[in-house]
Amino acid sequence: MSLSGKIKHAGKWQSFSVLSLSVLQILYFSVMTRILLKEDYGLMAIINAIIGVGNIFIQGGMGSALIQKKEINNRHINGALQTSMLLAVILYAIFYITAPYIASVYNDLRLDHLIKVSSLNIILLALSNISVNLLFKYYHFKNAAIVQIIASIIGYGTGVYLAMNDYGVWSLVIATLITSLLSAIAMFYLAPIKISLNVHYKEARELFGFGSGMMLLTFSNFLSNRGLNLIFGKIFAQDILGIYERTSRVKDIPSQFLAKIINQVMFPVMSEIQDEKERSIRIYKFGLGLSNSIMIPTTVLLVFFSAEIVQILMGTKWSEAVTPLQIMLLVLTFSNSGKMTDTVIRAQGLIYKNVTRKYIFVVIILVLSGALGYLYGINGAAIGIVISHFINYVMMIVLVKNVFKGTIKEYFFKPFIAGLKLGIYLGVLIFGYNHLFNLWGKTDVIMFIVFMAVLLLLCAILVKSKPTVFGEYLETTIRNTLNIR
Repeated sequence: MSLSGKIKHAGKWQSFSVLSLSVLQILYFSVMTRILLKEDYGLMAIINAIIGVGNIFIQGGMGSALIQKKEINNRHINGALQTSMLLAVILYAIFYITAPYIASVYNDLRLDHLIKVSSLNIILLALSNISVNLLFKYYHFKNAAIVQIIASIIGYGTGVYLAMNDYGVWSLVIATLITSLLSAIAMFYLAPIKISLNVHYKEARELFGFGSGMMLLTFSNFLSNRGLNLIFGKIFAQDILGIYERTSRVKDIPSQFLAKIINQVMFPVMSEIQDEKERSIRIYKFGLGLSNSIMIPTTVLLVFFSAEIVQILMGTKWSEAVTPLQIMLLVLTFSNSGKMTDTVIRAQGLIYKNVTRKYIFVVIILVLSGALGYLYGINGAAIGIVISHFINYVMMIVLVKNVFKGTIKEYFFKPFIAGLKLGIYLGVLIFGYNHLFNLWGKTDVIMFIVFMAVLLLLCAILVKSKPTVFGEYLETTIRNTLNIR
């Protein structure tokens, strides 16, 4: 299959997977936030932040190194698996031993047992990580998609059942473990590894050079995202932390949707053509333009209708989440562009060129959001996050310009303007709609659903009749996908 054929096939299955998982996550999110307490999500925010440190070393390194390395054999695969499992066991032991001390730091003894049980997820992820990355390396996105969807349905269903039977935060923990267990078993079956009892130190060391850089990058991503919960856990009460955690997750839904489609397909493709720099940068610039063309109008839509979205996803008891959500949604374009830069840089094997930028960003976001959160509460923290992501976006543009050459116009203005035009078009439609039905200052879920239905119908008509309205990046994607001349 040609490279373009691989991209199209992988993109379709990854789109199906991400769309299906996003729908499942939204349904799960909506049901669970109506059953559980804000305090439960405050506890889970701390747990996820702590356990997330371990997940970095499992998911961020050896599996990605297998994709990036052009030629691999069974010794490389076993070396990666052995390293991942060794790290997982060591990390589980560390979390198990330190759990009581972590609980005392946050003045909640429940965290002791919660951390000890939740840490098992690290071992489950280590088992599945190598297999799932092998599926991605060879473009078997269909198999990975089916497994992830089925495992999520069963895991989420279990979580809802337990929540309805008053298991509280434990329902979230058990749901995650069941999803990971089913995924690990199925992934290992679909991408079987011929287990070797020999220790493949040489091959593991080859992969670790790239993998360790990936871990540094992933750790920086963690610190600038879930790692913030460790700071906010000391600043905010648990119910306020729960509001922040849910707000942050809502903000991440559209970004993760696009990032998983583009980035997980781009990385194997760009790793395959890593020696063809001109071709790589063309794909990157197109991906950046496509991302902006989707994320900027999405930001406009979500900011205008944040109250309705909170009511749909979280219920009326979470109304305090509306303002911080509106603020944090402003990072969507900047954060997604940063993720795409990570993809192109690591595909070229230039991991350490990106590490400095990422850790400067980490320091900025931890200090700025922590300080503003302490002084002005959850809204101050949200403002700090937005300012930090914008600074990171500017640093990203400079990095790409230095690595691949080119101009600011290519990497910033042209992709940004394409998305800004669509954002303005959508803003005018929303303004007209709200003015026509006198909706300003009101929360009306029914009218929001009607607007979305009309908007989707209008987009479907324009896709068929006049795709040029969507700008060059989306137009090209539409024509290639639908085979329109």
